[in-house]
Amino acid sequence: MALQQGDTGSQVEQLQMQLEKLGYNVGRFNPNFGPLLDAIVKAFQAESGLTVDGVVGEQTQTAIDRAVAGIALPTRVSPPPVSPSGDFTTGNWPEWRIVIQGGLNARSGPGFEFPVESTIPGGSIVTRHPNYTNPVQGDRTGKPWLVITNQGTAQFIRANNKFIEPDIQS
Repeated sequence: MALQQGDTGSQVEQLQMQLEKLGYNVGRFNPNFGPLLDAIVKAFQAESGLTVDGVVGEQTQTAIDRAVAGIALPTRVSPPPVSPSGDFTTGNWPEWRIVIQGGLNARSGPGFEFPVESTIPGGSIVTRHPNYTNPVQGDRTGKPWLVITNQGTAQFIRANNKFIEPDIQS
């Protein structure tokens, strides 16, 4: 059964939980498919190369399921300690490791209106861009993006701690 704006029920809440795992800010979980969830579904569809209609049919649900399944389990039991050298919210760690198995798309700016310029494989170490004092940027769907140096330019990758983690030198 397809889900779309105006629908209600536990399937809507399950959809919200999946999209939250993928780094979208869905707000408080509730059984209503409202305008925010519609915008997030459309953003996911655009990112995935699907028809952008806001309807979660078989193709969109399969893409969401695959994306959730592709998230690597954290390599640490606990998050890194906060230190003067940086933290996730300010983006001040000099190096970050991509922990999602399939890799991350790099763009010239945050959000889906910017085309994908390259895909950085999972396990890669990326360096934050030195010209940004706070390299974590947000977009209109509430998704954080980290500004990195990639192929000689400033590019953006999804900055959710399910996708990247600070690379801590021991």
